[in-house]
Amino acid sequence: MATPHSAARLAACTDCYFALERVETLEEVAALGGAALDRRALPLLRRRLAEEDGEGARLRARGYTRMAEKSAHLAASLRALIAAMEEDGDGGVG
Repeated sequence: MATPHSAARLAACTDCYFALERVETLEEVAALGGAALDRRALPLLRRRLAEEDGEGARLRARGYTRMAEKSAHLAASLRALIAAMEEDGDGGVG
């Protein structure tokens, strides 16, 4: 069962992630969980983390510093969101 602290952390991580993610991925997340974000989205979130880690490395290698920074922020947001969802017993935000 989620504690008030873990639920607040999960909600904050979700807000940060949604602010940084691509619209196409958000549409896919919404299709999985409706108005709520729950454990069903974890495989998608893990996939996006792997994609974003690779994209960040490619951007840095090409010298696109600002785009690489945004990618790093998104990856950090995904890591925090995934950790919060795994920590939360119910695994849901909504």
